[in-house]
Amino acid sequence: MTLTRKDASPLGISFGQILRLPCKFIKGKSDTPQIVIKTIAQELASTGKNVLPVIVQYLGEDKYQAILNTQIVEAARSAKLDFVWCIVVDQKMQSQIAVELGHVLRTSVATASQQELIDTLEYIRDHKPGFNKIDPQKVAGVIIEYRETKSLTNLNFLAKAKCGIGKAKILPLSENLIVA
Repeated sequence: MTLTRKDASPLGISFGQILRLPCKFIKGKSDTPQIVIKTIAQELASTGKNVLPVIVQYLGEDKYQAILNTQIVEAARSAKLDFVWCIVVDQKMQSQIAVELGHVLRTSVATASQQELIDTLEYIRDHKPGFNKIDPQKVAGVIIEYRETKSLTNLNFLAKAKCGIGKAKILPLSENLIVA
């Protein structure tokens, strides 16, 4: 099964498709410890192929940037493999990958339940610098109350609601609480 998007690039790249690409066309270095790279390289040398695909972004003709599983490319080079299996992604798919990996948390303030808002705000409080003093229950209550009477277009109303979210926190908060 491929994740192919119908709107392939004008250059003929089918985003989401698994492709066998030459290692020499892929840029990227891993920060994985060399002992782990060596172990992966030994496995790749014995099988001749990678099972875990490298996620790459298309840069131009015969040019790709590894953005995920970079250790596979480095190990394949070490194992003297010419090719690795890859999935080429565009910016939208790269954003989806970040969500799927749990690196990005997004909650719609327009549709989320109060509990979902509280859970999201607790996550933000615990994991995002500068939000350790917010009261998730209070902020969620303000959001619920606001959306019952007004149309949501942005999060600026939070700065005026005296709920612990100032103007400076609106932009970083909008990475997780989306108006949609």
